[in-house]
Amino acid sequence: MSLTQPDSNTSLLNAGNNLGLPFEPDIARKKQALITAAVLTALNIPVAMAERFDDAPPALQLPSLEIIGEEPTQLEHIPGSAFVIDKTTLDRQGPLSNKDALRTVPGIHIVDEDVLGRRINIGIRGLDPRRSTRTQLLEDGAPIQLAPYGDPSNHYLPSSKRVDHIEVLKGSGQIMYGPQTVGGAINFVSAPIPEEFAGSISAAGGNNGYYDTHLRMGGTIDNVGLSLDYIRQEADGNRSGQHQEVDDLALKSLIKFNDRHRLMLKGTLTHEDADMGEAGLTSAMYRNNPRTNFLRNDTFEVRRYSGQALYEFDVSDSMQFSTNIYGNHMFRESIRQANDSSGMNNCAVRGEPISAGVAPSCGNEQRPRTYNVFGIEPKLVFTHNLFGVQSETTTGIRGHFEWADRERYVGNDGPRDTTQGTGRNNHNRNRYQDNSLDTQAMSFFAQNRFFLGDFTVTPGIRIEHYEQDNTNHINKASESYSRTEALPGIGATYNGIDNMTLFAGVHRGFAPARIDDVLNPINGVLSQVEPEMSLNYEAGVRTSPIPGITAELTYFRIDFQDQIVNVPVPDDDDFFKNVGESVHQGVETGFRLDSDKLFGTEYNYYLTTSYTYTDAFFDRNVSDAEPAIVKGNRLPYTPEHLINANIGVETPWGLDLRFGVQGVSEQFSDVENTAAEDEDGQLGIIPGYTTYNVSANYQVIKDVNIFMNGYNLSNKKYIASRIDGIQPGQGFQMMGGVKWSF
Repeated sequence: MSLTQPDSNTSLLNAGNNLGLPFEPDIARKKQALITAAVLTALNIPVAMAERFDDAPPALQLPSLEIIGEEPTQLEHIPGSAFVIDKTTLDRQGPLSNKDALRTVPGIHIVDEDVLGRRINIGIRGLDPRRSTRTQLLEDGAPIQLAPYGDPSNHYLPSSKRVDHIEVLKGSGQIMYGPQTVGGAINFVSAPIPEEFAGSISAAGGNNGYYDTHLRMGGTIDNVGLSLDYIRQEADGNRSGQHQEVDDLALKSLIKFNDRHRLMLKGTLTHEDADMGEAGLTSAMYRNNPRTNFLRNDTFEVRRYSGQALYEFDVSDSMQFSTNIYGNHMFRESIRQANDSSGMNNCAVRGEPISAGVAPSCGNEQRPRTYNVFGIEPKLVFTHNLFGVQSETTTGIRGHFEWADRERYVGNDGPRDTTQGTGRNNHNRNRYQDNSLDTQAMSFFAQNRFFLGDFTVTPGIRIEHYEQDNTNHINKASESYSRTEALPGIGATYNGIDNMTLFAGVHRGFAPARIDDVLNPINGVLSQVEPEMSLNYEAGVRTSPIPGITAELTYFRIDFQDQIVNVPVPDDDDFFKNVGESVHQGVETGFRLDSDKLFGTEYNYYLTTSYTYTDAFFDRNVSDAEPAIVKGNRLPYTPEHLINANIGVETPWGLDLRFGVQGVSEQFSDVENTAAEDEDGQLGIIPGYTTYNVSANYQVIKDVNIFMNGYNLSNKKYIASRIDGIQPGQGFQMMGGVKWSF
């Protein structure tokens, strides 16, 4: 949000006309008008079509929940790769989940696990995609991972149905949004509250048991705005017998006390019940039938409740103070007949081979885990000339607290008998683990944007200090841990060339330590690796040389000091390990062509592409490691090539058609770069694959749209992952529905 009252929802980071930039407001407006169409096109925002069909009612101004903002001029001052998937794109392409939307962003690798994308696996620039642990995930600016410092796994995303737009920020600017500052930050921004009563109802259905319904309504009375979103989704999984059911409820209110004081309150509830586990397939099973699933009693349950309060105070036209308070409670429990493909290792006879005959009678392992998170972040943004140069300063602190409880039971009773978070030792099962990890963290961050004519130079720093208590409640062992890290960064942009922005930056990256599922034999608590530290470099260009053509090219390099990898152990728990130095380097490109702007056609025929080349390898031999690390070996789950391309047409009478292709090159599944597939399916090359998708959206009348989406049109059989055995990728999926706005 800008420091003066704009007409629409904007970002605190908007270095636009309201922040006292070194150009007059009328000049700024003219400059913005000239570049708006070009920049919006680069962001996959079809401007002309938005004017024709975007009949949404005016939205009530919301507090600043963004990390980039939607103002076109904002990109002129961001010293790094930045991408916004806007509301128009999300509405027209109607992605099944956020994972399908994010695949269009350069540098992002998505690994399939479930159809609805609830346990999304995101890898940025060759980082490990498993559970998105190396990506800073935010919802309205608040962290949403289980425990961002202690266990940054992800088992929750806001439904794409209630997301207004998605922001992806990489480069030196991400140090403002820790603790993860290596790959990038992704922020899911919720829909604004309409000024007048309005809403929509949509329903969709498809093959593989898919259906969803969405109710949205809201409005404003006097100075108080209220909105409600309720979503119900169901779908079968990637293997037979798997099924997911999700209920997602969000309530939001905005209270405008006066022109200078605003308060946003938001609460969410998410319930998920899934008939699926984590054990994959053996090689023989996959060859026989990629959709095989003998473990029909596996279940996964999520109960998440969150709250957020954001207060903003416009101290003056050049200064704004805000405080963001957030918290959530999450209980998740997996019930497994097997942990991986190597054997029915939760049976009385450990290691008994998996088969349809023994699976129904095999007992379960329960992993109930409870996470509580609370944080408060006051922040001050102001413009000034303290250094003799017009500047914008952002500074703040954050107190963040986590309480994580991880239990584990093993027994042969009641395969679907959940603990429901009670902590009871059901049926005298063996309480295999009972551990807690409590974290207290304090962060300080500051950056200053110097506006030097055509240059913008932005130095910044983040200081992370956190303390953790790791306790084993069975043997009463405990361990305390404390760490302080300074994370400086600097970036610059240059806008002295017409229709072009050059940018570059360097910053120190940081990812907190992770805990294992295995106990440390020395101190008796859950094993914990050292944090990852890195130096991150980035340089690139954004350009629109002529109307109708936009492009972005970015070079990146990440030099790790203490890279963390997952080491698979068949018939036992995998573990994390620091393996020393590694390098991630490569190129990201994005391109868009629109015929209506380029040739003046009545129908807009468009082409969008994103391509990523990644060279990620170990940079030092570690002979005493187990397994040994060989310099030059590729890191696991880092495809060398990623491509996403779409062609489509937007008609003047309300129809939007799109056809897309996604390509992922081959990957290794372990640090030794094992090429041959083993019997358990956990080792070996993951072959490359190509899938095709399609979408259509038609505005029948002003308030009624019908839509259709198809994924993996050729029903390509491919391996998505080998973690815990072969995990097949999503098969053919077709869905269609109708949306009525009122």
